[in-house]
Amino acid sequence: MGGTTWDAARKERVHAELRRRAEEALATARAAVADEQDAAELDQADVHDVDALSQSDEGGDLAGLYGGVVAHRERLLAQIDALDMAPSDVVADGAIVAFGGDHYVVGVAADAFEVDGVAFEGIAADAPAYAAIAGLREGDGFTLGGAEHRLDLVV
Repeated sequence: MGGTTWDAARKERVHAELRRRAEEALATARAAVADEQDAAELDQADVHDVDALSQSDEGGDLAGLYGGVVAHRERLLAQIDALDMAPSDVVADGAIVAFGGDHYVVGVAADAFEVDGVAFEGIAADAPAYAAIAGLREGDGFTLGGAEHRLDLVV
């Protein structure tokens, strides 16, 4: 566990890094929408060939798709903000858990990231792992994917 004890400050560092990464992904998605919207805009005073019109339509379509990504990233950021990162001894949204040698933030989907030399991933509320561990405490056993596991950490 990186040699550092688990306290409120350490959990907050995990939360801050998770939030920073989500904000970065949201900014990237917003920039992609802006780029595609710019590509879709044609000067109405000019005459445009078929290729320009096609590219404009495609840019508009992509801007719409990226807009869905933006909405998803905004929801994810709201989920991260809603996590209760206070230390806890029961698995619930905002808990940090470890099992099978891996560490997870409970209650939000997240790709791997590192804090204090420890790699973390997220467990979304609709994930099978969440259903298997919700309400459990450190040391409790559970079954996931047909395999038996034990919670090595709940904080």
